[in-house]
This record gives sequence, C-alpha cells and structure tokens, in this order.
Amino acid sequence: MSDKDLAIGVTSLPPVGALRQKPSYLITLENNSKATPTRRFITTDKPEIQNGVVQAKGIYSEENEDSIVEKYVDILTSSPKELVLEMMFPLYRVLSIRSLVFRAK
Repeated sequence: MSDKDLAIGVTSLPPVGALRQKPSYLITLENNSKATPTRRFITTDKPEIQNGVVQAKGIYSEENEDSIVEKYVDILTSSPKELVLEMMFPLYRVLSIRSLVFRAK
C-alpha cells in the first residue's frame, strides 16, 4: 500500500450543548393560595425522589403548562442565574412531574 492512498482529515466535535440535551421536567405543585391553586417549577436536571421529598434544581414559572411545554428552553436560557434554586418539595405537595424533553407523537 502506498502513502498516496491514505487520507487523513481533521474533524471537529460539535459544541458541548449539541451533544446532549439536559432532561428538563415540569413539577406542578399544590399551592395553598386560592388565587393560584398550583405553582410550576421547571427543573434543569432530573429530579431525585428520596424519603418523601423531591429534590430538584430549577426555576419557578408563572406561565401556564402549555406555554412552558412549548418554550421551556427559552425560559431556562433567558432566566438570570440568580433565579435558579435548589429545592426540596414534600411529596404530598407534588401533583405531577412531566418530562419536557419527551415528545409523544
């Protein structure tokens, strides 16, 4: 085999964010206020459920569920880092946990 038959090319890796999309979840919480019966918390990673509490890192959102599902990436990227909280919710206050990455067809 001659040296002329070998072709070596330089490839670049895609940006880090393009490799893996972090799983985001929408946690709907029971609220004691009559004006707003539920609160919504968008997580930046998968919530952990241990010993009767749900531990998650993310932000609260005042948007309705449909608009959060449509534009959760924009909500997370446009929110200041000061609003990102690490929270522990009692399991009895959690009404639902919904994956925002999964799309059923």
